[in-house]
Amino acid sequence: MYFSKVKLMMVVITLTTTNIATAGNSRLYVANDNSIETRICVAAATGSKLRLKSQIDKISSSKLMSPKYRMVANQLNCNGINVADFATLAGNIEVANKLRSYRSNSVEIRDIAAVYNGNVTINGSY
Repeated sequence: MYFSKVKLMMVVITLTTTNIATAGNSRLYVANDNSIETRICVAAATGSKLRLKSQIDKISSSKLMSPKYRMVANQLNCNGINVADFATLAGNIEVANKLRSYRSNSVEIRDIAAVYNGNVTINGSY
């Protein structure tokens, strides 16, 4: 029983120390209002993809998420910058990449080896 209490105390101390260390590196985002746009911006900066999805889902009653993501990714600005760029500046790369995948001006580069299966022959002379 004594050993279990010691293990529990060590876990609590470790978690507390970790939270204090990460708190020093995080930025504080304060919302000026409680609008859905503001909540999406805060979620983009500080939340997970799931939290962002739950905020974006509140935009309309439609069950289709792609149009909602497209609208947010292309039309929402947070502090004067696109929401995906805002997430990047906040260090939330996972959410930024998710939003960027819905931007209309995004470019996808595919590996040429994945497109061409087999040998490539080059004709010509030196």
